[in-house]
Amino acid sequence: MDNQKIENKYKKRKKANILQLIFFLIAIYIFLQAYLINANKVDFVKASEGYINDSIISQGIVCRDEILLTNNSNGVVDYLIKDGERVSKGHKIAEVYPSYEDLNNIVYLKSRQKALEDIISVESYINGNVLDISNTRKQLSSQMSKLSALTSKEDFDHILEDLNEITVSLNKIGVSTGKINDFSEAKRKIQAEIDAIQTQIPQPMESMYSPYTGFFLKNVDGYESTATVEKFVDMSYADGMRMINSTSDHSLKNNSYGKIITNYRWSICTYLDKNQASRLKEGQQIKISLDVSNNEYHKAIVEKIIDKGEKSLIVIECTEMDPAVATTRVTDCEILFKQYDGIKIPKTAIKFDSEQTMGVYVNFSNVVKFKKISPIYEDENYIIVPSAVNSENQVKLYDSIIVKGRNLYDGKYL
Repeated sequence: MDNQKIENKYKKRKKANILQLIFFLIAIYIFLQAYLINANKVDFVKASEGYINDSIISQGIVCRDEILLTNNSNGVVDYLIKDGERVSKGHKIAEVYPSYEDLNNIVYLKSRQKALEDIISVESYINGNVLDISNTRKQLSSQMSKLSALTSKEDFDHILEDLNEITVSLNKIGVSTGKINDFSEAKRKIQAEIDAIQTQIPQPMESMYSPYTGFFLKNVDGYESTATVEKFVDMSYADGMRMINSTSDHSLKNNSYGKIITNYRWSICTYLDKNQASRLKEGQQIKISLDVSNNEYHKAIVEKIIDKGEKSLIVIECTEMDPAVATTRVTDCEILFKQYDGIKIPKTAIKFDSEQTMGVYVNFSNVVKFKKISPIYEDENYIIVPSAVNSENQVKLYDSIIVKGRNLYDGKYL
């Protein structure tokens, strides 16, 4: 009987060991399959046009000719023009009202007047104007995306504008689908609101006119008298960087209500390492961007290069003024020497054939094909090759370039 128990115990143990072995082999199989799938994985990018800049990016501060506007009225200011807008001498730029409640009523009045204008505009499509519904739907989609971006930035002023645009698009769609065919009641209600709010707004205490021709800004940031080329020329590198890195509160000072930029000519002061500064010389024509992400540049000239010890002060002068320049102070600027355009290819895709010819592997109808490339410029991560080629064995636009893969060779089936 004892022998029988021992035999049964032995059989159970043997069965358990076999099951463990089976599970182990299954795990090994799954692991190998996952490894092989990952090892044989091939990633592609479509060959597309792009650019690489031969440029220097550094932090700088914009210097402009600015005159503060002051007023001794005790009321609150209602601005009639936008920041960065160009004005002529004698142009009305603001009005003064007794209280902030008056200002709130004015804002509400303007919003209702705009709503009425929008409804009248949409109403014209009921009366026979042609409505492009496809374009309207695209606009609505764009407006919704914009609203999401503005909300994440808590840009409440522009959120209201975008909501108004969304309302217009929705009304257009309602007209096109036949769900809306009469705006008379909506117009009546809005007009009643306009009439009611107008009775609550007093006459302005004073109107203010621009004493100069130039670009108007309502915000005064404290740099108006300190951020000048002359001061940067005289300052040490340490003092200059302290000014660039100081905090600007963008608040109105004393009795000022804004400023006028009186000259199209402006400068940016920045500091470069000696090896970077060696690429520049006084009088050299370059291009400058105050936003390294938008690929928009102004023609400029290197006005001064001054040795400041460990760094060199670079003063770049430009005569192209616009609202973006007028509202920018401390920023990362890009000094552009040349922009190289063509097909932009990740460096991870570059391979060499048996003859050490540079190229990339391309997926051509699930067959690997080696195509030659002739770079015209490169940076740390990408190369640029010509987009116009004469040979079928060179990379062309929209080729599927392989950027990741193992054991690749010309003619391999994928």
